[in-house]
Amino acid sequence: MEPNDPQLRDLLREWQTPVISPSLEERVLKPRRHWSTFLLHGSIQVPLPVVYCLLALLIFAGWRMSARTTQTAPCAANCNQALTGAC
Repeated sequence: MEPNDPQLRDLLREWQTPVISPSLEERVLKPRRHWSTFLLHGSIQVPLPVVYCLLALLIFAGWRMSARTTQTAPCAANCNQALTGAC
């Protein structure tokens, strides 16, 4: 097809756009809700693989945090040394 096709140009000049129904215009151009309404009643759709990855990351982080706290040795009961951080 040529870039400047005269038949296509004439056809496009004759074409009329369809009339938009008021219900369609109302649905498309409806007024926006206030942001507080979104916070109370809104939702955000997240793909399931993203949820699984975040869940796995949280489990891994929790495991690492619990492993870190159990590795530290508790301070001796009769630790009276003057050095800070010795116990």
